[in-house]
Amino acid sequence: MLRRWRAGRGRRHVPLILALIGALGLGWVFGSRVLAIHRTGVELRALASREERLVVEIGDLRRRLAEAGLPAVVEREARRKLRWGFPDEERIVILRR
Repeated sequence: MLRRWRAGRGRRHVPLILALIGALGLGWVFGSRVLAIHRTGVELRALASREERLVVEIGDLRRRLAEAGLPAVVEREARRKLRWGFPDEERIVILRR
């Protein structure tokens, strides 16, 4: 025996489907915002760490700049980088094989 078709029976799921679509949409919007906030926090911590390293490096460079004019520092750097020495000094170079 066949059932009689009832008009309007399929429409009772429409509000449920719309509510589900709305909930998924809101979840996507707020979820993407939470994800963006998390990524921004990670990036902010990385930048803060980099800033701390740069502040330490700047302090070291300022210290080196302050002592760069001292005669002992100039002589040390000339000997080390330029391999300079006084005319009466002899340099011994040892080569290893």
